[in-house]
Amino acid sequence: MMNLMKQAHFFSLPTQGNIYTITHLQLANNINKLLIASLKRQVYSFEYPQNASGVLEPTAKEISFAYIPSGAEIISLDAFNKSQGGKNDFVIGITIIKSSMDNNSLETFLNIYSDEEFNIDNIAQNCLCVELNFIPYHLTHTDLITWVDNAPIKEKVFVLSGSDHKIHIFRETKENHNFKEIDCDSHFPEFYNPPAVVMWICVYYINDNIRISAFGCENGYLRLVKVNTRDNTIIFNQSTQFISAISQIKLYPSNNSTKKPKHIITDDNNTSNGTTDGRKQVQLDLLVVNAILPVVHFTNVTENALTDYKCLRRKDTTSVSTCSTPADIDFDGKYEIMIGNSLEEVMLYKAVHIEDSTDYEMKLIEVMKLVGPIFHLLYMDITGDGVKELIVFTMKGLYIYQHERRFIEDVLRRKVEMMTIPDVKLQY
Repeated sequence: MMNLMKQAHFFSLPTQGNIYTITHLQLANNINKLLIASLKRQVYSFEYPQNASGVLEPTAKEISFAYIPSGAEIISLDAFNKSQGGKNDFVIGITIIKSSMDNNSLETFLNIYSDEEFNIDNIAQNCLCVELNFIPYHLTHTDLITWVDNAPIKEKVFVLSGSDHKIHIFRETKENHNFKEIDCDSHFPEFYNPPAVVMWICVYYINDNIRISAFGCENGYLRLVKVNTRDNTIIFNQSTQFISAISQIKLYPSNNSTKKPKHIITDDNNTSNGTTDGRKQVQLDLLVVNAILPVVHFTNVTENALTDYKCLRRKDTTSVSTCSTPADIDFDGKYEIMIGNSLEEVMLYKAVHIEDSTDYEMKLIEVMKLVGPIFHLLYMDITGDGVKELIVFTMKGLYIYQHERRFIEDVLRRKVEMMTIPDVKLQY
């Protein structure tokens, strides 16, 4: 699996970042770019453009963002495309902290950059500074959905956790294109009264009607809430308490909704959890990365909330788990789970059925060693070749790992044969 991947590129940072200082920009044509920040003000754009010969070249370019003063440190960054019409109308948020020379205190800001044309250098110069009265932590974004005449109206908002034990929502005002904080309880009632600093926030919408929200705190508190977006009522609200800080959480679909061709026969003829055309309904899994405890994998939280889970056995007791990502790295249609830690390792877990049982366990099957503690993991197509790459953000810099070409060719050949040869029986 990971041993069938090769290092395609390494980009070194002059100073280290943190778990919040990487994000990606997905353009309207599905090309992906990365934004990476170090704590000491530098922000880089990373992409794989084609040169004059049509060859992909990894390119990192420092972007000079305005209003990040000397001595300031970047805490977190995020970006989203607010256009819904196939345009690239990006908004980039960067939180910073700097010392005040007047009273020897700290000043914190959310800098919001935007421009009508997608030119990242121009975007970086068009800044709105929002002064904060708390130390910022996780900066992310989600849709704010309101219903008018039985139709959903969507707009993007920034979501920011702070040292004041609150989650803050920043919304653009249409009149003057300004960003102002709005009342969180009125629009996202699930974020009421976190008991500690929120380390990570995830929000996922199902058909616009249902919102699944989760957040994890530095004291180990985890909350999962299902909300009806039409009237903003809470369908269920569950929480649990771990004994160590939660480094990261991930909400992601647990099943593959791709419709199979009719001539492909599978062993799974049970459609009780699916639709009449064979597509399964959306189910979400939740990964909870505890700093010093085993990572917990909650299954089908859409229906089961926090009642059905597996623990991913730790490799050792000395490391700090920092991040995770689900990834179908062997192309079998099922997600494996990758975990990054402070011992410079990426650990790969796979669901393995227990002998003489219908149950399964999440088994550690491979460990990849890198240089530098792991801050963030992404599994996405950064090269634009249609195959996802493993992106590992470490204290030393950014690693890009690609699948071996022969492995991809073999997988593709087998899948084409399955789709074109009648009466091929697949095993799932």
